[in-house]
Amino acid sequence: MKQFFNNYEKNKFLIICEGMNSNAMSLGIQGFALTALALYFNCTPFWISMISTLPLALQLLQVFLGTYYKCFPTKKSALLFSAFASRIPLCFLFFIVAFDIKDYRFLITIVFIYSFFSAFLSGIWTSSVGDIIKKDERSSFFSKRFILLSFSTVIFSFIVSKSLNIHPGKIGILILTAIITITAIVTLILLCFHDIPNFEDNKVNFNLKLPLKDYNFVNFLIFIGAWNFTIEFTKPYFYYFAVTDLKAPYEILGISSSITATLSIIMFFLYEKIVKRIGNKKLLSFGIAVSTYVVVLYFLMNHSNVRSLIILDSFGTAIGWSAINLGLFSLLLDLSSPSRDSYTAIYSVTIGICGLSGALFGGFIGDLISKKIFIIFGDKYPGFQIMFFINLLLRFYCILLLTRVKAYQKNLYYPGIAPTLSYFFRSRR
Repeated sequence: MKQFFNNYEKNKFLIICEGMNSNAMSLGIQGFALTALALYFNCTPFWISMISTLPLALQLLQVFLGTYYKCFPTKKSALLFSAFASRIPLCFLFFIVAFDIKDYRFLITIVFIYSFFSAFLSGIWTSSVGDIIKKDERSSFFSKRFILLSFSTVIFSFIVSKSLNIHPGKIGILILTAIITITAIVTLILLCFHDIPNFEDNKVNFNLKLPLKDYNFVNFLIFIGAWNFTIEFTKPYFYYFAVTDLKAPYEILGISSSITATLSIIMFFLYEKIVKRIGNKKLLSFGIAVSTYVVVLYFLMNHSNVRSLIILDSFGTAIGWSAINLGLFSLLLDLSSPSRDSYTAIYSVTIGICGLSGALFGGFIGDLISKKIFIIFGDKYPGFQIMFFINLLLRFYCILLLTRVKAYQKNLYYPGIAPTLSYFFRSRR
């Protein structure tokens, strides 16, 4: 009987399926789900900032990836150990909630362990996928993968937001942690079937000085460092501000997330068609510019317009962040081709250090001004909204830093609606 998948197609299928479950699992400690968990475990704004940034901040551990590899006979064994060590602790969240333990230190410890081993898992996975997926298929493959990840986001957002709204408190959190547990276990099973390319002679040649001698990649590191500082500075406070200060219901946050995920499917389809023409850098710049307007919405948000602006936020988030996610990952792979393990390691160190710095600074400022009201030209602004305004200025600066990175880019010419629709929907062989 003819084999249904060859090894290459099987790997692509597994990468997508594992990604959908991993996405649902990670959503459990992000966004409105993180806000619900943090409030249940009685976390202060500072600890919310720390929890939200730990998965990113500990990416700096990838600088030790070469040493980490030496502990394992193959790259796949390193990947599987990292996956089990990071996923299993998340499963304990369900039992902690079931036994009515609300000490925030348990949540912080679990997220720390998860983040610690996920740092190595991420490095191994990124370099492996870069070797598995053919260069000329990356944009198309990752756009399709992001589309399917968006489907998992829709399902997760609907179930969790409904659960938190209908069953506030322990029952809603139990449902959330049960989803985290199930998807964590499924990802472990799927990773076992991956065909991971091994390192040469069971070793990886790590030379962290190599990417630092690449002037263009250094400019990319400066940009990505500033960008991650900017994002982590206020990342956990958008939903936290909406829920705690403006009393937005979890249901509206779930609807917003579902709209974002659904619209992202359309946007990934469109971006897949145009990214080869305009380049990953141009797409990334466009995404940052669009996502910036979302910050303006939160700066202007109040009790009377919180629901409508959260829904409007979902449109900007979908248009902007789908471009950022597709453009950034593909640009990293394009710029890190000479020695991918070394390049991705120094990239991870940069986003880890800068992300942690942004979270620490944001957490300190958040604790300091979260309960304060500022009067500007006679109008009252809560402390978080002042942070959002600072974040807005930082995002504009990041766009300027990106212009220093040399990569293929081309301005998009709009020929009119009829030729555009014909281009997007015509069949290709």
